[in-house]
Amino acid sequence: MVAHLDGYRLETAQWDAIISIWCHLASAIRSAVHRQVVGGLKPRGVFLLEAYTPQQISYGTGGPQEVDLLPTLAELREDLRGMEFIVATEKERVVQEGAGHTRLSAVVQIVATRPA
Repeated sequence: MVAHLDGYRLETAQWDAIISIWCHLASAIRSAVHRQVVGGLKPRGVFLLEAYTPQQISYGTGGPQEVDLLPTLAELREDLRGMEFIVATEKERVVQEGAGHTRLSAVVQIVATRPA
């Protein structure tokens, strides 16, 4: 399936897992999509996310160059209210994904579940 996330609607309690890796969305779209993630997961469903944070711009090692596309952990916690966080961290790590995305990077990582 191919869909624009600003118009796609997740069905309620239909997904065992949802994964968002490097899916950098404008904050208004991101918040709406993440609220749907909470409702779209089945009880005990898992959400995994990794994205660059705003600090990434100063690293010059890839990723979007617009702050609005780069979430903070605090913003993601707000978007994902109601989830139980297993991992929720902002950290530096080496990202090696080709010539444009390599070296030390600033990322946010989340592993969260929908309560039963």
